Amino acid sequence: MKHKKTILVSVMLILVLGISAIFTVFYVKTQVSDLFRMNKELQEEGYYMADFEFKMMGMAYWLDHGHYYTALSRLGKLHKQLKTREGLIKVPEFTNKQDELAFYLNLQNPRTGAFMDDSFPYCTYNEPTENILAHLDSLVKETGQPLRLKYPLKYLDEINTPEKVEVFLDDVSNVGWIGSKFPQTTFVFARSLLSYYNGEGVMEENNLYHFSPEWKQALLLWFYANQDPQTGFWGPRLRTSGQLLKKDLTNTASVIKTFIDRNGNDIHASFPLQYKKEMFRTALEVLSEPMPADEDLDEWHEWSLKMGKGTAMLTRYLWKDASKDDKLKAKALIEDYVKSIFEKNYISEEGAFSYYPNSDHATLDGTGGTINQFTDFGFFSTEKQNKLWGNSEDSIVNLGVHNVSALTQNDLEWITNHPEINSLRFYDTIPDFGDLTSGVFAVAYPQRTPVRDVMDFTPKVQHWLNTTSQSMGNWVSKEATVQSMNTLEIEEVLVYEEGISLKTTNEFLQKNHRFAVLGFDVLQIPRYKIIFELIMGFCAGGVG
Repeated sequence: MKHKKTILVSVMLILVLGISAIFTVFYVKTQVSDLFRMNKELQEEGYYMADFEFKMMGMAYWLDHGHYYTALSRLGKLHKQLKTREGLIKVPEFTNKQDELAFYLNLQNPRTGAFMDDSFPYCTYNEPTENILAHLDSLVKETGQPLRLKYPLKYLDEINTPEKVEVFLDDVSNVGWIGSKFPQTTFVFARSLLSYYNGEGVMEENNLYHFSPEWKQALLLWFYANQDPQTGFWGPRLRTSGQLLKKDLTNTASVIKTFIDRNGNDIHASFPLQYKKEMFRTALEVLSEPMPADEDLDEWHEWSLKMGKGTAMLTRYLWKDASKDDKLKAKALIEDYVKSIFEKNYISEEGAFSYYPNSDHATLDGTGGTINQFTDFGFFSTEKQNKLWGNSEDSIVNLGVHNVSALTQNDLEWITNHPEINSLRFYDTIPDFGDLTSGVFAVAYPQRTPVRDVMDFTPKVQHWLNTTSQSMGNWVSKEATVQSMNTLEIEEVLVYEEGISLKTTNEFLQKNHRFAVLGFDVLQIPRYKIIFELIMGFCAGGVG
């Protein structure tokens, strides 16, 4: 009888623990969704939120390691803080770069040297620190002074030997049942260390911290040994079985750049990138997953990261060795993704992009991330575009030269009556296929479309960057984005939102005597070309 009671008590205890675990996961997921909603709002309002995502990951780490009370109590405190705004930092409007530099330097923790609250788990320290240091690096390059921190990066001493870093990597890369229920896992903290190896980080460049060659070799060997042969991916593994937990495209897209360059060439002769075909096809599978509901902001957060970094992985690193069929599948996915960005994230009133769908205001994470993605798709570079999609000058459909005394609707339909055309660019000079953003004097949309032409949205994004008070998102630096945008020489032109009238085109013709029109698809690829020439006139140096 006593034995039966013991069994009954044990079963009841297991049931209670099981129910508690299920309740904990449900409660946390509800709180997390609300926290991501508030993070979105606070970013738009100009609060400093660069450490938010990593605080969330820290609480996931606590939960996964059984520190339930600590995690749940901190979750509640963070929820209250974001709701009341108490203790949050409102980023000021800086009058100069020196003031901005001083503001961010003051965020450093004197005890650890990290740009992170040291009451959160150690594993969270590095990622936000890297992001802030990248922003500071951009600022000092503008001011011409060296980057000098207030405090040394002492937190890195905890992982500064091969033995220490391997223990850390194993700890954050192996997760339990609770950790597996979150969109992102602590594997991100393993991946972030690779910036010291692949040159993306700025610590060594600015003499802020140095790791030994042996440390770097141990890091490289650990990742090389932990690539999954079936999927080609890196990612978290279940603590109990060692099996790959998920097809972690977000982190794989960061790890890959340690082994292969942007031209698809191996970086290390002794460690050539393995399983390229598997990686491409697994990425296509993950990228084909449906987007989350607009209100599921935590899921949307991860989906946006996955789509942005995943498409970049394909177009930057794996394109060279991909099959024609896989490239066509990727192109179709990217076209749909571009449409969704403009439908969900383009804030037309501000001329910039939000990170979360259907937001009221644009953000740096949304705008900077989107511009980087469009760069990877070849929006701003004919060379990149031709590398991905083929030589447009060879493939464009030339509709010829049309000599007219006055344009009619039938004349215009030669160029407008093609469903794949998203936008039209009007040129008063010979279109230079090496630079199709020069010589443009107008843009028109022949049918309703959410996707904007680069001649339309680029000047608006530049204006937003020059006027926004935001200086740092969760991970995107305004300064770095501005520097990137300043390399684009795209002038503001006339934009006709709902097609272009016969009256307007005839005015163009009378003024210029001839002009060219190119029709572009949603990937900004020129698909059709036509020239209209006024019969009774000729403009020397015009289009021919």
